[in-house]
Amino acid sequence: MILGERTAHAIRLAGPLCYRAVRALGLPAINRRLNDAGLILCYHNVVASGSRTVGDPGLHMPRERFEQQIRWLAAHYTVIGLDEFVARVSAGKPLRAVAALTFDDAYAGVFDHAVPVLQSLGVPATVFVVATAGRQAGFWWDQKRIVESSDPTLRRERLNTLRGDETAIVPGPAGEDLPASHRPAEWDTVRAACRSGITIGAHTVTHRSLPTLSDAELEFEVVTGRTMIERATGARADFFAYPYGLWDYRVRSRVRLAGYRAGLTLNPGLNRPFADPCSLRRLNVPAGISTAAFEAWAAGLTSRHS
Repeated sequence: MILGERTAHAIRLAGPLCYRAVRALGLPAINRRLNDAGLILCYHNVVASGSRTVGDPGLHMPRERFEQQIRWLAAHYTVIGLDEFVARVSAGKPLRAVAALTFDDAYAGVFDHAVPVLQSLGVPATVFVVATAGRQAGFWWDQKRIVESSDPTLRRERLNTLRGDETAIVPGPAGEDLPASHRPAEWDTVRAACRSGITIGAHTVTHRSLPTLSDAELEFEVVTGRTMIERATGARADFFAYPYGLWDYRVRSRVRLAGYRAGLTLNPGLNRPFADPCSLRRLNVPAGISTAAFEAWAAGLTSRHS
């Protein structure tokens, strides 16, 4: 952390109350200019501004806010594709004020609302696709009964004991009728985006928590998932995103052995030259993040809750 551990610690303790002051003092700009470390952003979904609030409130960002963030990002960073970003990391090239953009889960809203913004600004992006999970009723974490029971203990049980498996977490009918934007995109939509320049990555077959799986199950998610996505899209998936951001050394080793060029976590922070390409850090962007907090987080000044 270029500004020093005491400054970073103070920002983490103060959290949201401090971000406006941090922005006014120009600390994000200073850190961005001096820190030789690259930023990877992780979004999930982008929806029409003013649309009804459903699903996990942290995942579905209004288009207006998303466009504001991307315009700011393009003005202050060199935004490159994930392939070039990984190449720079591996070669030890400078990463100062360099950023890459990713989306997890391949929601339909990303292709309807985010991709047009990206294309208008000439910003590349990678979308990580789940081969099968949630394709009929939407993902389990967007179901009303799940959103209303957001206790941290229940979440740990769902990800550890139930292994993040939607068939175990939401048995039977899904319940809520989610809008199309909150469901995974159809394969035709994903294929069209590939042809227009969007890079496709792999996000497993079923979006289960990988550290909880057996070796055979892990291979199915990492290797078979990639094959299914490539057959459906006609595009090679060179990059892998760990579901829920959960990984360990066994999982990382299997991703590397499968031949992926990189594995992306949700560990907050920036990536320095020569970082391990199979455990790259990403900034997970909450749908309701303020402008001041977004700019600070992008510069590496994250809160303790990021």
